[in-house]
Amino acid sequence: MDLSSLVEKASRSVVGVVTKLSDVWGLEEGRSFGTAFSAGGGLFLTAFHVVAGADAVLLVTPEGETAEARPIAGDPNDDLALLASDLSAPPIPLGSALRLKVGEPVLALGYPLAMLDKPTATFGIVSAVGRSLSVGDRVFEFLIQTDAAINPGNSGGPLINSAGEAVGINSSIIAGAQGIGFAVPIDLAKVMIDMVKRYGRYVRPALGVYVAAVNRAMAAVYRLPADRGLLVVAVQPGSYAEEAGLRRGDIIVSVDGKPVENVFQLRLAVSEAFAEGRTPRLGVLRGGRRVNL
Repeated sequence: MDLSSLVEKASRSVVGVVTKLSDVWGLEEGRSFGTAFSAGGGLFLTAFHVVAGADAVLLVTPEGETAEARPIAGDPNDDLALLASDLSAPPIPLGSALRLKVGEPVLALGYPLAMLDKPTATFGIVSAVGRSLSVGDRVFEFLIQTDAAINPGNSGGPLINSAGEAVGINSSIIAGAQGIGFAVPIDLAKVMIDMVKRYGRYVRPALGVYVAAVNRAMAAVYRLPADRGLLVVAVQPGSYAEEAGLRRGDIIVSVDGKPVENVFQLRLAVSEAFAEGRTPRLGVLRGGRRVNL
């Protein structure tokens, strides 16, 4: 892996984000800085908290090119935002966090501390996948943990694998900790983009179930008919899950023929189906028998 070539190529797609904040009287109260990157077609991905509450958003390149940006979709619960802008920048290929392995090398790109002359690159590994992080009254799930340095201003930049694909969006660090940074899986951003292109807006998909991941120990203790899948603990009234016929005690083992073994895989498979305008097909075990819903 030639790191310098990888950074040089990816950096062309990474832009600075400058937001204007105003007080209740409409007077400029301050500015904040972050990072975004091109997903192609005039769309840029960033972290939701980078543009939250902003009265104006400006994208800027190291060459001094600037263009206004408009938030067209956002999800504070995933810390994801999608911007539309006329700024020209080559897109970064979007990969998948599902294929990430602990120990895999990654690069974090961004503009820390408002240093907008050129993107800063930090190198590290994937420390863990599927992490949860509590911030205020929100709990962020399915996060990629990395020891690549992520500093203020890096938020919204891409986390890149050795193939030059964006696998995550840099989101946060834990104050006082060393070598612990987090990124949102790029898969959720891909769903957001697909949904905006199809419907013109983003709605967070929800199946409407509470589930627990099944493992061998759980299967042995509770005498379950499978040692992989998701055990349905509760079904929300009026939800899609109830309409589809899911019941408490069912074990979800596949969506659209693809095996699911954790909550992230389930959410992603269901979200992709909704984004594509189709109904997800659920494969469940019920009383030891396979049922398709």
